[in-house]
Amino acid sequence: MNDFSVFLGGQAGEGIKRGALTIGKLFNRLGYYVFILDDYMSLIRGGQDYSEIRISTSRVLSHKDTFDIVFAFHNDVYQANKEKINQENNMIFVDGDKTYDFSFESLIKEAKAPSFMKPSISLGILAYIHDISFEIIEEVLISEFHNNSPQNILLARKGYNLAYEKKIQKKPLQLREKINLPLMYGNDAIAIGAVKAGMKFYFAYPITPSSTLLSFLARNKHKFNISVIQPEDEIAAIMMAIGSSYAGIPSMVGTSGAGIDLMGEAISLAGGTEIPLVVVDVQRPGPTTGVPTYTEQSDLNLALYVGHGEFPRIVVVPGDIDEALEITIKAFKYAWWYQTPVIILSDKHLSESATNIRASLDFGSKEIISFKAFDKGFNYKRYEITDDGVSPLAFPGFKNITNHTNSTEHTEDGYSSSQPNDVKIMKEKRLKKLFTIEKDFTSEQMFKLYGNPQEKNLIISVGSTKGAIIEAIKDLPAKFLQVISIS
Repeated sequence: MNDFSVFLGGQAGEGIKRGALTIGKLFNRLGYYVFILDDYMSLIRGGQDYSEIRISTSRVLSHKDTFDIVFAFHNDVYQANKEKINQENNMIFVDGDKTYDFSFESLIKEAKAPSFMKPSISLGILAYIHDISFEIIEEVLISEFHNNSPQNILLARKGYNLAYEKKIQKKPLQLREKINLPLMYGNDAIAIGAVKAGMKFYFAYPITPSSTLLSFLARNKHKFNISVIQPEDEIAAIMMAIGSSYAGIPSMVGTSGAGIDLMGEAISLAGGTEIPLVVVDVQRPGPTTGVPTYTEQSDLNLALYVGHGEFPRIVVVPGDIDEALEITIKAFKYAWWYQTPVIILSDKHLSESATNIRASLDFGSKEIISFKAFDKGFNYKRYEITDDGVSPLAFPGFKNITNHTNSTEHTEDGYSSSQPNDVKIMKEKRLKKLFTIEKDFTSEQMFKLYGNPQEKNLIISVGSTKGAIIEAIKDLPAKFLQVISIS
């Protein structure tokens, strides 16, 4: 089995996501590449959850259309997904099904374990099918669940023994060398990229599918030596981020479509006052509340034009887990060098799927944010006219200067003015900065081309569709142009 997928499905609260990640870590440890797709309903509580774990001997960029091995903890979960099952070569384990005559629920009750440990039964069955040493299963469960590992190990053993008793067909895996490419979710990669870039504050109001970015950073705030703040709403979050940057402290704000709607005026504020700002928009289907737990690239136009008035902004769109980390670092560099808003566009599929990351996770070599620092003595003009439109930057508290940062139109030294000539000068200054960005970006990688350059058919796309398109064009007479950054 060089490329197969495992379906893990149940009711919300039955540990599907954690179980899928544990299965993924097991096969990753055995030297296989993994891609995990999590699917959960747009409900506060209840409904069905499922995850697909794709396992392959070569690097995988997306999930598969069909499932090869199915673990459904309830019959209704199986019925809802049976059309996606591989009809030629499958193994199906459904609670109460007569094929193997067993029940996940009965095994849970025997072990006096909570229902969220059901996935460990599946792990034991997989260990038997693929002839994996149970010692490795124990090591993975201890690493993943710590104090709860004894019960999980017991359940995995029950699953393993059941598969043995039922004489389930074995499909031994090819032994492989371990690959040192850990599994990571897209939102976690964005978070690590921000920390590597020098972020010290993260502000966010919870909104799916950006919420796991908030929870990951909150769990690791001491490890990363950062502050994570959840204010009363999205407007407060972005205003705090702007205030942090104004004080000279790199920060980031996270949200999704409805949240960035609310942030529009503040993005315009950052653009007009020329304050560095990094915003992560993890897109979801709209309009209004939309479908919070699913994917749609609905905010590209919004990101390009959000905020009243004209001011430069940069939009960057990662397409995979590695770009999620690396492009976030670049977003901070852009925001601080050009003193302008930068919007990172992700989506549910990229942010909440997990796969092997190749980008460096070394925190010993943090990137240093650079900016055009003021060093000319006493006469500081916050909006000084320069050849490239980027003014020297100083912060409140700098000795012997006054920092007049102003949200109304202003003169070079930051004092309010509605005089036509002053308005014209500042608009031209900001436009000059846009031209500088466009000129500088000729040396940046704004797009990537995949496939045979000689092919006449061209697919143009952005974001998380990258993986599926790259896999598809292997069998199609087409090439693929991935757009990464737009200004």
